[in-house]
Amino acid sequence: MTTELSDTTLSADRIVHLTDQLAALPHLRPDPGTNALFGALVHTVLATPERQARDLLDHPEVRRRKGAIRDLSARGETELERAWAEHVATAPDARAALDAFPYLDNYRRLTALEAGLVLHANGGTATSVAVLGCGPLPLSTLGYAASLDAPVVGIDRDATAVGLARRVGARLGSQTVRFEQADAADVGLTDHDVVVLAALVGETPSAKAEILRAVGQAMRPGALLLARSARGMRTLLYPPVDLNAMPGFEVLEVVHPTDDVINSVVVARRLP
Repeated sequence: MTTELSDTTLSADRIVHLTDQLAALPHLRPDPGTNALFGALVHTVLATPERQARDLLDHPEVRRRKGAIRDLSARGETELERAWAEHVATAPDARAALDAFPYLDNYRRLTALEAGLVLHANGGTATSVAVLGCGPLPLSTLGYAASLDAPVVGIDRDATAVGLARRVGARLGSQTVRFEQADAADVGLTDHDVVVLAALVGETPSAKAEILRAVGQAMRPGALLLARSARGMRTLLYPPVDLNAMPGFEVLEVVHPTDDVINSVVVARRLP
């Protein structure tokens, strides 16, 4: 017990130190220093044993910084995607540029997992997919189009993100993907039998619950929802989906990857 408490204190001190260093940076655009800090933070989160997660999340200094950690992580991820979207969109060889993206394999594994869940829950087919929060580097959106052999629309409220996503999609030659600017809470979704809610849509569990209510009202009965979530230590980086805050849905499955794919996946069906 003493060793576990000591390990928890050391991990808490490391998380606090890394968070404060990130918060002090003049920007979160990718560079060697910023990348190293984010990499160390993610490594600490993933390396923490599950049995220590509760104590670490309850540590006063970690708890006090929880909102800041999520905010820094979201902003850092957005800046990383923007930089790589620009790189892919302007590189002489777009696919070679994409292959150099350091987290490409993580995206591909998560998208492959989710596509498999969709096909299992939907009788082996998908006719139209909407991705809410596609971001400027729409790897998941493009991955669904390839894996599900269905038209996919990537939706984001940020005009810059949508513009970059369109440029990336065009450079990679995707024929069945389009991108639209809209807010996830306001968009109509009745044309789609699969809706994906990205991890960064909804900055807090309560905000995510509000969006899920709006999304549920906008979906057609019987349509499938995939909501990216998190559990344990990973909730420091992404807000979890509250399964009790999904009115109008039947939760079919919740999958928690145990490797370096951070997001969990909630699979739910829109009730009649």
